[in-house]
Amino acid sequence: PICPFLLVSQTQDWIGVADGKLAIALGDFNNDNHLDIIVTERDNNKMNIFLGNGDGSFPKNPTTSITCSSLPYSIAVGDFNNDSWLDIAVANHNHNNIGFFFGYDNGTFTIEKIYSTGASRPLALSVHDFNDDEQLDIAVANDGTNNIGVLLGYGNGTFANQLTFSTGFDSRPHAIVVADFNSDNRLDIAVANAGTNNIGVFLGNGNGTFSNQTTYPAGSNPVSLAVGDFNKDGRMDIVVSNSNGHNVRILLGNDNGVFTSQAIYATGFGSYPSSVAVRDFNKDDRLDIIVAHSGNNKLSFFVGHGDGTFEKQRLYSIAIGVSQMIVADDLNNDTWTDIVIAVDNASNIAVFLGGPDKNFTNLTTYSTGGSAYTMSVAVGDFNNDARLDIVEANYRRDDIGVFLGDGDGNFAMKIEYSTGSGSQPCFVTAGDFNNDTRLDIVVANYGTNNIGIFFGKGDGNFFNQTVYSTGSGSKPYSVAIGDFNNDTRQDIVVANYGTNSVGIFLGKGNGTFSNQTTYTIDGYPIFVTVGDLNKDDRLDIVIVNDYDDNVRIWFGNDDGTFSMKITCRTGLGSRPYSVAVGDFNGDTQLDIVVANYGTNNLGVFLGNDDGTFLNQTTYPTDRGPWSVVVGDLNNDTYLDLIVANNGDNNIGVLLGYGDGTFLIQTTYSTGWDSQPHGVAIGDFNNDNRLDVTVALYYYFSIGIFLGYYKSPFTVPVVYSSGLIPTPLALAVADFDNDNQSDIIAANNDGNVAIYLNTANGSFPSSTLYSTGYFTALSSVAVGDFNNDSQFDVVVANHDSDNIVFFLGLGNGSFGSAMSYTTGFKSGPCSVAVGDFNSDNRLDFVNVNNRDSTIALFLHYGFGAFMNKEIYSTASDKPSRSVGFGDFNRDTIVDIVVPNPSNSTITVLLGNGKGAFLNPTIYSTGFGSVPIAVAVGDFNNDTRLDIVAATKNGFNIGIFLGNIDGTFQKPIPYTDKDVFDVTGLDVGDFNNDARLDIVITSFSGYCIWVYFGNGDGIFLTSIKHSTGYYSWPWGVVVSDFNNDARLDIAVANKWNYSVGIFLGSGDGSFSNQSTYSTGENSLPIGLTFGDFNNDNRMDIVVANYNSENIGVFLNNGDGTFMEQATYMTGKQSGPYWVAVGDFNKDAQLDIAVVLSLSDNLAIYFGDGNGTFNHRTIFGTGPTTYPWVYADSLNP
Repeated sequence: PICPFLLVSQTQDWIGVADGKLAIALGDFNNDNHLDIIVTERDNNKMNIFLGNGDGSFPKNPTTSITCSSLPYSIAVGDFNNDSWLDIAVANHNHNNIGFFFGYDNGTFTIEKIYSTGASRPLALSVHDFNDDEQLDIAVANDGTNNIGVLLGYGNGTFANQLTFSTGFDSRPHAIVVADFNSDNRLDIAVANAGTNNIGVFLGNGNGTFSNQTTYPAGSNPVSLAVGDFNKDGRMDIVVSNSNGHNVRILLGNDNGVFTSQAIYATGFGSYPSSVAVRDFNKDDRLDIIVAHSGNNKLSFFVGHGDGTFEKQRLYSIAIGVSQMIVADDLNNDTWTDIVIAVDNASNIAVFLGGPDKNFTNLTTYSTGGSAYTMSVAVGDFNNDARLDIVEANYRRDDIGVFLGDGDGNFAMKIEYSTGSGSQPCFVTAGDFNNDTRLDIVVANYGTNNIGIFFGKGDGNFFNQTVYSTGSGSKPYSVAIGDFNNDTRQDIVVANYGTNSVGIFLGKGNGTFSNQTTYTIDGYPIFVTVGDLNKDDRLDIVIVNDYDDNVRIWFGNDDGTFSMKITCRTGLGSRPYSVAVGDFNGDTQLDIVVANYGTNNLGVFLGNDDGTFLNQTTYPTDRGPWSVVVGDLNNDTYLDLIVANNGDNNIGVLLGYGDGTFLIQTTYSTGWDSQPHGVAIGDFNNDNRLDVTVALYYYFSIGIFLGYYKSPFTVPVVYSSGLIPTPLALAVADFDNDNQSDIIAANNDGNVAIYLNTANGSFPSSTLYSTGYFTALSSVAVGDFNNDSQFDVVVANHDSDNIVFFLGLGNGSFGSAMSYTTGFKSGPCSVAVGDFNSDNRLDFVNVNNRDSTIALFLHYGFGAFMNKEIYSTASDKPSRSVGFGDFNRDTIVDIVVPNPSNSTITVLLGNGKGAFLNPTIYSTGFGSVPIAVAVGDFNNDTRLDIVAATKNGFNIGIFLGNIDGTFQKPIPYTDKDVFDVTGLDVGDFNNDARLDIVITSFSGYCIWVYFGNGDGIFLTSIKHSTGYYSWPWGVVVSDFNNDARLDIAVANKWNYSVGIFLGSGDGSFSNQSTYSTGENSLPIGLTFGDFNNDNRMDIVVANYNSENIGVFLNNGDGTFMEQATYMTGKQSGPYWVAVGDFNKDAQLDIAVVLSLSDNLAIYFGDGNGTFNHRTIFGTGPTTYPWVYADSLNP
């Protein structure tokens, strides 16, 4: 029989190397008949050899390390000098040569011998005999000269000069494979041309020369190739991985070396497939394909049918890092193919052993067949082995599929049973209908207007279907089972969508049923379930009506009939699709949960003991909640909710408190465009933890999520900023000197709110400080403005055109507000702090988005500021961001500002006296509308660079800095799935000493993280959801849980919250935890600082609509207290915030841009997490200020 292929990680300790850019190859280097591994460390110019033990294990550290000349991009092995010992060839990209290392029989090698390839910049190698002289030759893909080169070997370790064959202008060949494509017994070459998006084929003449290239379309950015006979016709075929196309393409070969494009198989958006390997992994005598993803921690496995087609991908997760290159062979001599993966950003290699009995974790998919459109799943033990199995309904294939489980969470290949031509099965469930103690299956056949019964044999097999009509045009959509007439025999209820009815089939206990009894429903019944809702020991029916926006309950009598119904409204436009029941609040009464597809939420109806229900309480989901089930996922004895979010391709888990309420959902991806439909739960691996299976409609698969320890989920803690106020910006600092980070939020009601951090991981109620204006605060910052060693607060009041200060008292409280006007209709939107004149006093800079200026406030001591200096941004429209740094290395602070109206950025070089030189303008592209900037050294040349985010042009553009403070043309990065960027920040998220970038996408409801290579280039980006309709705005980066790993905080404008993503240090992040900024608060800008001197980073946010700032004090573990708010004034519009010590009291203060009142407000910190007073500075009429701070006049 054909065995399933499964993988297990063999490396208990990951095999470690010092650098993440890896290439990999296999060979027996010490002649012990065991395969060894060789892997490059590109940036360290060396290769490491791990000698194998023969059982699939390897030493944790390399056995041998070899130094190369420069940037080894590719390696190949062979016996080049015919001494029976394997040698190594390496492509040294930067030195334009191929290096050879000749092996001894003990796994060591000679020093490098070099053959020049000119100015070619070699990328890939392949070793074969191209001229039939029985000596190994080398083919190389030359990226720099757009050709392939052939070096003919003499058999003594020397080679002839390179012969080159053009791959075309700007082709940039990236990968090379060798095979006989035209069946003439002469080796040919295929190359992946990444620059021209094609595959080039060179037919060999048998003498080391080749014909001119013939090209075939490949896809977007082809980077890897493999060959094999996929359709068993005796001709070699090609598979190519297209990195930017997120897919692989199959080209089937003919006898004459010509290829036909066969099919494209998606690897999932963001996968960026980087390497592909071909083997028969499951021992069915058909070649399969495995693909490494450089964009995430997944592998794609495509099972071959033997006819040139493949199943939809199965995904395997890598426990750490992102796969860069993959090779396959039998490492442990068990006749099963194993794989070795270069894990790029984790600086490791990983070994996965293949076989029929190996296990894996995270989402695993099992194909249900091409174009199956899997609608529903159910679980049961179909072969009586005490292990749960799965059955699914395939709408398009007119069948059901049974997957038998092995008890470890793995499943055998599907067994199919036809439901009849045109039956379109929609729903499936299991029960024992003939009392033989063997589970049977019932399916709703939507297309043929019947239900089908498959009687089980008890060994995992089933008899052919027996059908019962549900009536002409009935279109049955859902079924449920129960004993409706108390005769101990299972009956069936079916939701007949087409005839607006519910049908009852009473079971006779021998596998037969009475004719259907129907009950007319005022609506379109789409889902049905059962339960005793009024505690009369009789089963009742719960029916979901799609377009009528309600749930109907029919109460059961003792004889299988039903009477008296009640209706529970699910809300206008809710379109409920699924329903489940359970006791959510521990009162022994059944409650109801409904998946409201139209309004993207779950509705919970708590039951009374008389069969009535309380009004619906809703919990937001992602888009398109299709199916919902109930179970205790974390073993806390409280029921939780699991929902399949069809529109956002994930499942959501809402953990129950046991009192009828639930946490905000945590989501788990089911894969791009998978469209999950049905969901079911069971313990698939016998670990006493519930697992989840989901029907993946467009993957034609089922997916399995294995449950982990009883607290596997990140639990968000939510803190309100008040009944009405909306936080628009926030920052963090230790305001009460308890060595814990607190939080300050700028609200839209003119107040700032202070949230003091407690030692038990919670925040008490917030403390509000009024700015004296009832306007929305736009920005908040923290610093010690009066040099009293206490954190102070400054907030920007956009609508009131001022900036307000609160001086911190050091005990978590603050003094009265001090206001500085930013000018009539200036609109201060962002505030930042710093010592701009090098006098050891914190100053302010704010951006005014109404009059397109920058206002500078120089601090002259005691928390007071001189009148502002105004600098034009050379734009006639507002800008809402500012960045600063020393661009020309003169130790004086400089400024960069985006100009949305004329699609430029402005750079102002400081003169050291608190003033700036004339602006220099740099274009971001016509009509691009830049909206945010940040500063960092992205290419590690010790010169500051600029990253700009635009609305209509590139997502981000990198301006590399020159030594004189000028900048190069931008390097653009554009992705069609990234849009409406609102904020950005920089940090090293994967600890590779290279700066990365995070941006917010407000209409995408997410953040994107771009990972830097350290040379100014960014290759991969990863998306993290901030929640449906969250509209993330401001974003900042800091270490919020003191683990030396950078985390991300984001202001979610329309979810009225601050979201925290805790970093793992490898570029991955936890799911978002959210902290409320108050209903209708509209948080915009945020920043951080230690407001209470506990060495923990607190957060302050500007809450535009609440007209306040909110301060969230940090508990030290990445959680925060409830926000404390400080009012910024009526019609102030706090927009952005900055932090600094403005009065030299050694406490952080906060500067907030008041965008509507054209003012800058400073909130002076007390050092204990509170702020005692504020000062308002005017920025001028219609200035729309934005703010940042540093010292400008040394």
